[in-house]
Amino acid sequence: MGTWVVFDGHTPQRVRTYRLLLTVGAMLVMGLLVFLKQHLLDRELIHLLAASHQNLQEMCRLKDDLVNKEQSLRWHSMELQRKNLELQQVSFTDPLTGVWNRRYLEETLAADATLVLRSYQRNQDSDSKKDEQRDLVFIMVDVDFFKRVNDDYGHAAGDELLRKIAQRLSTVMRKSDLLVRWGGEEFLIMSRAADRSGTPVFCSRILDVMASAPFDLLGGVKVRKTCSIGWSPYPWCESAYEAICAEEVIELADTALYLAKSLGRNQSVGFLPSDDAIRSPERISIETLREQRSNLIRVIRTAGTITTTHTVNVPKGNASDFPEEFLVRGKIKTED
Repeated sequence: MGTWVVFDGHTPQRVRTYRLLLTVGAMLVMGLLVFLKQHLLDRELIHLLAASHQNLQEMCRLKDDLVNKEQSLRWHSMELQRKNLELQQVSFTDPLTGVWNRRYLEETLAADATLVLRSYQRNQDSDSKKDEQRDLVFIMVDVDFFKRVNDDYGHAAGDELLRKIAQRLSTVMRKSDLLVRWGGEEFLIMSRAADRSGTPVFCSRILDVMASAPFDLLGGVKVRKTCSIGWSPYPWCESAYEAICAEEVIELADTALYLAKSLGRNQSVGFLPSDDAIRSPERISIETLREQRSNLIRVIRTAGTITTTHTVNVPKGNASDFPEEFLVRGKIKTED
């Protein structure tokens, strides 16, 4: 453009001056336009940077809010979980004695029984060295003549006696064992990883601890109490470990308890498979074991050594329908 203005010699001076002015004006206008455009771009850039900074601050604020809400949600979730556990604990706990109730046993029994069966199956399928097999042993404990406490001292004294009995039973159990209030004055001990051959000794400890000292009840009342015990292991027969289920073994333990009470109380009675059952495991079923004259059951009796003030002789012949093995530690006596 400058060449067009200056070096066109044939153009008059006046035209060249006009061209020069026109060129300078055009350049000023173009420069102004460029300046304005750059100014607008800078303002837009500044606006975008401000908006970006504001968005960044908003994101940081939202992030902080999210973190706070996550922490609050986590806390509320933990609190809800704690409350649920408390409610579950309450629903699984006997409100009078504080020990587990039957509902809790129903929830946990399947898992415990499965662990035991897997151990037996592992040993059966493996050709290597056998693992030491540990059973579940179900021990039913019934307080002898409990109704007399309610009749003589009132139901409040009976409730206190149940609480004290639960506490005393807890002292002879292992941490892995389970104490359940079965109903009324009956308790169930589920002994985990137990050796069935040692159960009579364990039952002897329960009998002795129960009768060892009087129970302090309300109003200075003290009473001595014995108990009757029925027990049976799961699996019931080691050579036919799936013949009867855990619930049916509990039924056997309850039947054994009834037999212990009918034989005079203050003793334990255990039901184990007889030699006939071991030789013919295919005959084992809960139906055959329910038969009154079943020869598949071997009865293990253990008598309590500590007696109470009033005694009666043990009835003879009430268990004649069963082959018996006596582990009598002294003359059996009980409160009447």
